[in-house]
Amino acid sequence: MGAVESFLNVLLIFLIVSSIFNYFAFARARKAAQKAKEEKAELKIEVKEEIEMVTDDFCGCTLPRSEAYILAKDNQKHYFCSWDCREKFIAGN
Repeated sequence: MGAVESFLNVLLIFLIVSSIFNYFAFARARKAAQKAKEEKAELKIEVKEEIEMVTDDFCGCTLPRSEAYILAKDNQKHYFCSWDCREKFIAGN
């Protein structure tokens, strides 16, 4: 058995061991990716938030209630898109 044959045998053994190692590493990585995908699917929560809309009592525009200026007058709530609309409503009444 010559030096070349010994080298080729060592190289062949190295390639076989390396291939086996890569196969198991790939299988482990694929399993981890599948687990992460399943966990991500479990965490995906769909939240639907309904936004209450109101109409400005002066100019008539529609806006989210959380952004409106509110005036309580005569046991009623009046909603406005801006401070100016609120002031004009007060001046007009």
